[in-house]
Amino acid sequence: MPNEDMKVISVMTRKGGAGKTTLTRALISAAMSRGKRCLVFDADPQQALARWATKLKIDDPLFKIEPLTKASELEEKAEEAYENDTADFVFVDTIGAAGAWADDLASESDAIVVPMMLSDDDLEITTDTFNWYVGLRERADDPEALPTFHVLLSNVPAKQSKSELLIEQKALSQFPVMDDYFVHRIQHKDASAEGFIHHIAENRRTGPGHLRVQAARFDEALEEASSILDALTGGS
Repeated sequence: MPNEDMKVISVMTRKGGAGKTTLTRALISAAMSRGKRCLVFDADPQQALARWATKLKIDDPLFKIEPLTKASELEEKAEEAYENDTADFVFVDTIGAAGAWADDLASESDAIVVPMMLSDDDLEITTDTFNWYVGLRERADDPEALPTFHVLLSNVPAKQSKSELLIEQKALSQFPVMDDYFVHRIQHKDASAEGFIHHIAENRRTGPGHLRVQAARFDEALEEASSILDALTGGS
């Protein structure tokens, strides 16, 4: 029976180091922590997310990851997951390219999220990505059928500098910026070495006393990712 509630979320940016893979991993963790089945496509040529899962031998029935070499493959694979009810969420860690690849990807997505660090370079690249999306709406036969577009301020420090605050204001005036921040957290570095955030939180909670204290920090990171996920999907 088809899964009418399945959502396809594509994480997109054409600039390395903006936190695309880190964000994707956090969103997957948020979904899995709710018992949701996640099918993940790693379309980045570096295959960072897939290599991470292989390196750590991630083994969870709620998680499946595959490479995606062509955007056109997403239609068939997502349709199969929908028809057979094998996933609640489909996440795509993209190559971030504009043009035909991005157009095909957008046609199969429910939401596009663009992580943007508070730098001039990221602002410029995000502007290019947003202009692509605006152009896509102008080219589309049915613009309302396109995915929603979200800019997420990423790797945000606890205290922003004046230049970072200025860039944030520029972003707010130009793009649909999400209310949530994706904050710079050491817990995301720990996740790159240990596994999903929700798994680490649980391991810390059941560990020795000094580790149990750390669990709350991972819970905060998970709560942040969950809030972002809800905003991307309308809370579904």
